[in-house]
Amino acid sequence: MRAGDIPAARTHLEQAAQDMEEIGLTSHFVPTNLAWVLRQDGDLPSAQSRFEKALQVSRRNGDRSGLAYASLGLACLTADAGDWYRAGQLHGIAHALLDRTGEYWQEPEAHYRHGSLNKIRSTLGEEQFKRAYGQGKALSLDQALDLALGTARPA
Repeated sequence: MRAGDIPAARTHLEQAAQDMEEIGLTSHFVPTNLAWVLRQDGDLPSAQSRFEKALQVSRRNGDRSGLAYASLGLACLTADAGDWYRAGQLHGIAHALLDRTGEYWQEPEAHYRHGSLNKIRSTLGEEQFKRAYGQGKALSLDQALDLALGTARPA
């Protein structure tokens, strides 16, 4: 993926996902990385499904880093779809989740995040962006994950 060979990355990660399923391994790493590749390849519905799967697996496993990265992916996809306010909320969620780990965003996700945040800010304006982002950061874990999975929308 970092080398820019998206078709090879997709093939490799799809095989890894199949192998994981066959042996019963549950981890967020392969679904999350495959989702980023699918996004780069323009297959947004499949990317959405993989990020959601990574979020659900991370929730079951108690993996806060996985929750953060899957939420970031969903935030970027939501911005790609033009749902700017919700994307701002999801970025706030991802930020809050990553803060709980003590980690920093890794590449290439830091780059994706930066580009997505810039698009949201330029579309919403700084005040509305801060409101959406702050709302996302303030949600409880359950509220945040419900919003990320599209099962709830805070007022």
